[in-house]
Amino acid sequence: MKNFTCHLFLKHFKATSLLLCLSFGLFTQIQAQKAPPEKYQLKIKVADVDTNEELDGAYVKLYNITKKKIADSSVVIGGYVTFMLEKGNDYDLIGSRVRYMARRANFNAACYLKDPNKVFCVSGIVLDAVNKLDEKTDQIEGTMNMKKISINQTFKIENIYYDLNKWAIRPEAGKELDKLVVILKDNPDIIVELGSHTDCRASDDYNLNLSQKRAESAVAYIISKGIGKDRITAKGYGETKLLNKCDDGITCTEIEHQTNRRTEVKITGYLVNGQPVDLKGGAGAVSGGKQ
Repeated sequence: MKNFTCHLFLKHFKATSLLLCLSFGLFTQIQAQKAPPEKYQLKIKVADVDTNEELDGAYVKLYNITKKKIADSSVVIGGYVTFMLEKGNDYDLIGSRVRYMARRANFNAACYLKDPNKVFCVSGIVLDAVNKLDEKTDQIEGTMNMKKISINQTFKIENIYYDLNKWAIRPEAGKELDKLVVILKDNPDIIVELGSHTDCRASDDYNLNLSQKRAESAVAYIISKGIGKDRITAKGYGETKLLNKCDDGITCTEIEHQTNRRTEVKITGYLVNGQPVDLKGGAGAVSGGKQ
């Protein structure tokens, strides 16, 4: 996913810099030549990312990271939820709805403490508008998009690297797998497969065996973080699902080979009240097998 930089002119702000990038969600930082307000009224539209349909009935929880407690919660009515936030506090918002992936966002009303040029920082929310309500309160309007769950929906976990011919989880890989742990805890009703893929170098059997060990190692790490072993399985694909032309006998660059060395998570099941549900539709798992 590419990074985008754009410039907005918002009321009560000078030429404001808005940086958007995708990691755990959208990241936005607002810079302006003004002191932060005492409070923020956060008005969030909750919508389907594909259809833009307003998701009435979704539940959004506001967690104060600074004070380590739930600050508020609300059900989406008329497409929106509204929360009051205080300066100097960092907040997480967790949106949930039946048959949708939970959405985790962040509104940091304390990032000015580390950088006085920043007023607030946001991730996981598309910023729509900033307005002045009164001398002490700014209104922030934004959209939190949620994606409907579909069986075989696949997403890639970035930066899972192993030592050559090894399968032990390196510390930096553990940090990335911790993000998957959060996703699984936020979505307790999904069942997933963790798949490990290699490039075409070495024999088919060797790559299949190595990828299976790497997948099992990653799954063991995730289970050690509190995820039930009945919710995640390990699958080594070796070089059977290449994403490009780099098959046996084809000369490729290291970057092209690296594209094929990846870890992916595929949703394989969904539960409602502990019972499996047949979800229709959904994108197929990424493939591109050997010819």
